[in-house]
Amino acid sequence: MRIGLVTACFEPVVNGVTRMVSLYRQHLEKAGHKVTVFTLGLESRDDVERGIVRSPALPLGRTGYHLAVRYSRSAQEEMRQMDILHCHHPLMGLEMAHRYSLCPVVFTNHTRYDIYISAYSPLSQPASEMLMRRFWPSITDFSDVVIAPSESVRKLLLALGVRKPVELIVNGIDLSAFHYYASQKITWQSDSPGQPTRIIYVGRLSAEKSVIALLHEFARAYSVNPQLHLTLVGDGPQRRQLEQLASELGIRSRTTFAGEVDYSDVPVILATADIFATRSVSEVHPLTIIEAMAIGLPIVATCSPGIDDIVVDGVSGLLGPDREGELAHRLVALSMDPERLCHMGSSANRASSRYTIQNTVSHTLDLYERLLTERPDQERRSTRWQNRARRRVLSWQYYLPDALRSRSRRSGKYEQ
Repeated sequence: MRIGLVTACFEPVVNGVTRMVSLYRQHLEKAGHKVTVFTLGLESRDDVERGIVRSPALPLGRTGYHLAVRYSRSAQEEMRQMDILHCHHPLMGLEMAHRYSLCPVVFTNHTRYDIYISAYSPLSQPASEMLMRRFWPSITDFSDVVIAPSESVRKLLLALGVRKPVELIVNGIDLSAFHYYASQKITWQSDSPGQPTRIIYVGRLSAEKSVIALLHEFARAYSVNPQLHLTLVGDGPQRRQLEQLASELGIRSRTTFAGEVDYSDVPVILATADIFATRSVSEVHPLTIIEAMAIGLPIVATCSPGIDDIVVDGVSGLLGPDREGELAHRLVALSMDPERLCHMGSSANRASSRYTIQNTVSHTLDLYERLLTERPDQERRSTRWQNRARRRVLSWQYYLPDALRSRSRRSGKYEQ
């Protein structure tokens, strides 16, 4: 099977989506399929050998993302040779895959985009959700099937009005290295008794991850239990701000900024910790939480779609509402109960076994084969309708409130 993985960014960018695309490519190729990654940016010397097709685009600062209105002609031609196109980003990916494809198009919804909108714009969370209800059905209409990585996210997509079939296929990881270091972790802990309780966060240091809120929660917890230490693994635009905030909160000496690390080092670093903590609610099935559980770390987090599907409150971690002080309370409670901490870590390790990349790829291949039999792409409307739908989705006036849209029509300034 010729499979195209379509993504707005790819290696060397480090984030959960690029990691998931890399895992898909590696294990699909192991299963004997030919995989091509379609993305944007400048080509590197080994891209052709690695099956990566990049189309020229404008870089969006230092984010690793690029802006383009089309793929290159060679990318378009190669995309038309695919049997399946699997998109991992809605913008700079899904619409263009739909535009150039001659095969079924699958889209995996990896992110809570309403949270990203509220984090990077003046819009409140309710306003972002309202905006999502207006445009998300039209965006996802460019696919034939939408994959939800968790049951909570599947329900969320249906609540947003997604019209295409929504399939549940959970994200998975390669557990082997994490389970190996989970056994080493027990030995290391027995060799170093009396150490501080080490809390760790792994992820991007950016607004949508709520790392500022995490620092505030840690400061509250530290004021109660001074035997705590926090390590932040990852980099991002908020790093300097977070370092300054740690100093202002009086926790700089108890906070380590490890920066960006090679993925092969992540299991080792996680194995030195006791608790994984996050305040983020933007992920839909976070790989970092699965990785921490595989090492044997209990999770302390905020209730949100995706996390609720992985972590069982009171069994593999402690979850609480999105309120100030809630996460700090749980950090203190767990850190001061070593027996419970150890028991939850063991439960988390056992629960992680459900989330293997082999299971994810197997279920995805079943979906691909079903789509190649049913061929829903051949039932799409005419090219003329597709172009009209595309213009509507890409037009900012389409997302105006109905009253303003009507006024624009009467004034002749807007035509739907």
